[in-house]
Amino acid sequence: MNFTASDAPSRHQPFDWEMTAFELAVFICIYRSPTSLLLDEVRREVSLWFERVIGSEDLKGCIGYMLGRGWLLQSGDRLRASNRGRIIARPLVNGLIRMLDQGTRLLDVALMMSILRLTHDQLANPVEDDG
Repeated sequence: MNFTASDAPSRHQPFDWEMTAFELAVFICIYRSPTSLLLDEVRREVSLWFERVIGSEDLKGCIGYMLGRGWLLQSGDRLRASNRGRIIARPLVNGLIRMLDQGTRLLDVALMMSILRLTHDQLANPVEDDG
């Protein structure tokens, strides 16, 4: 099957997983923190991961979108992960690990999630949301 640019759907994602790689990185940064984070703390950490300076305005737009989708919760100036974000992030993280594994089964998903400081149970099991 051949596609042309006019055939391309507008950002359709399967299973309502409309989270970009950058949004997933932002979510993981916020999720892994033992305390709620300030926007600038997120910006500094994600900038290190991508080895480039992430502009405050760019991150504000991303955070605003993620808050609107219910993936993050805000309390004053601080951000934390929501249950909705966990539900979206879990299969994406699993898929990325399997993609990197390239079907060899040499990478153990549970081990990789542990290395990433993400446990399957933490992403799978909801916690109390204030929002």
